[in-house]
Amino acid sequence: MIYLNKKGREFIGSVKEDVKISQNTLHSLLRNEVYIYLKCPIDWEMEYLYEKEVTPPNRYGISFGDMNISHKKRVICDAVYKRNGYVYLIEIDNERKMVDNKKKIEAYREIMPWITDVAPILCFYTKTENRKRKLKEWLVGVRHEVKTFEEIK
Repeated sequence: MIYLNKKGREFIGSVKEDVKISQNTLHSLLRNEVYIYLKCPIDWEMEYLYEKEVTPPNRYGISFGDMNISHKKRVICDAVYKRNGYVYLIEIDNERKMVDNKKKIEAYREIMPWITDVAPILCFYTKTENRKRKLKEWLVGVRHEVKTFEEIK
């Protein structure tokens, strides 16, 4: 649900005043802002899942019969698109805890080598310069871009 500000309510003649915007709505609006900033990529896909089955090394030679001990590694990007031979993985950081951002970066670090045959670039769009600085520290060794929403307006 989207709520109108005072001007919007006056424009349509509404007297009902709701000022709550859900985090999900705000996240979607910020993702749309990034989409427009990037000149509306044709192949833009939202909530894109990367998943791969991983079998850990069997260091001790233990056999489990026919049982498979593999597990799936997965990361869901806020959006993904391709341009100039690169895959751009988009992350919108508006309210996520920084510890969760760090975990997601580590998950990306694991999956990026097998994403595609073209070089992926992880792009974070965030709220503050302080968050931008921390994200850049954690992204050392990963091809990345980090921008604040102020920078793309």
